[in-house]
Amino acid sequence: MSEEVRISTGELHRLGTAFEMHADDLGRQLTAFRRRTDAEALCDGFGSREAAGPFLEMYEQAERALVQLQQRLAEVGGGIKENAAGTEAAEEEIAEMIRSVQ
Repeated sequence: MSEEVRISTGELHRLGTAFEMHADDLGRQLTAFRRRTDAEALCDGFGSREAAGPFLEMYEQAERALVQLQQRLAEVGGGIKENAAGTEAAEEEIAEMIRSVQ
């Protein structure tokens, strides 16, 4: 088995962009989720805040989880793209060192 590793920085950029796009899409979906399921609508649907209580808690937990997921997707996407940029810079530096030796 070869110990050589080749990183495709173009693929890393595309992967990072995909994560960021999914984070943006999730943000749009979260906005729609908030419009359709806000606390007032739940209370109105159940007739009172007390009756909607368990569902309000689930709503708030779901919203927090979606926000955290959106943030994490954006962080991962940005991190992948940073890694790709660092890899490109390192490859260019190595190539320049090799050219200067020749």
